[in-house]
Amino acid sequence: MGPLFSILFLFLLTSCVPLQKTEVGNLVISDKQVWQGEKRINGIIRVTREGSLTLLPGTRLVFSRIDHDADGIGDAELFVEGEFVARGTKTQPILLTSAAENPQPGDWKFLYFDYARKVEIEYLISEYAYSGVQVHFCRAQISRSEFRYNIDGVRFSTANISLKNSYLHHNRHGIRYEERGGRGVVQQNRISDNQIGIFAVTRGAGLTLFEQNDIIDNKPYQVKMGLQQTTALDFPRNWWGDVRGLSAETVFDQRRDRSLGRVTATEPLDRSIDAIR
Repeated sequence: MGPLFSILFLFLLTSCVPLQKTEVGNLVISDKQVWQGEKRINGIIRVTREGSLTLLPGTRLVFSRIDHDADGIGDAELFVEGEFVARGTKTQPILLTSAAENPQPGDWKFLYFDYARKVEIEYLISEYAYSGVQVHFCRAQISRSEFRYNIDGVRFSTANISLKNSYLHHNRHGIRYEERGGRGVVQQNRISDNQIGIFAVTRGAGLTLFEQNDIIDNKPYQVKMGLQQTTALDFPRNWWGDVRGLSAETVFDQRRDRSLGRVTATEPLDRSIDAIR
């Protein structure tokens, strides 16, 4: 694997200086706040429409396993309606993780954006969540980040999203989306070793461009259509781990359920995007 993704494998890219650790319960942020060090999140953090939260390089948000409604999904979360800027660096990524001794997917709920005014994410690692990140009804720029060991790595609906140069692996769904008129670009990512690489749930019309990605080793499905995804979708110019392109055996679409649309993968790449940079 080349240099683009190798930087995202390691967590201990932070400084050897001990992090300042603080506990945070339920909190509403309606002003401008800048966080650094380690925060133990014991509840719901909400950034209001007027609020702003910036995470500095090397910041760690560690979410306690809290399940008040006993649904099996952790309740601790970060919910943003205002501005959110999390720009780590190659040597000091930002980490969102579980506080559990033996962490599992769904230990905490999600990093969630709903009508947010601004979303900028770079060099962020999100793990052991129900959703590593969810984006709804807003624009979001996500790059050079890693989403691993979540139920959904990246999930979006009715959003204008840019997801680039990132690594999504060992999630139940690498990407789960409902287009619903939203537009996006998913480009130059590695989406691998998930149970389902791309899950097009419903209302997809090809307005989100998936191209120049490595979409490999997702089992059982590289791409799966949801039960209401009746429109055909194309995923052009991607590397599927095989020079022959996307194998029909790794797709759940019209060929398995006649009510669904058909998945195509035109102009498949003949080698990994990392190999041709």
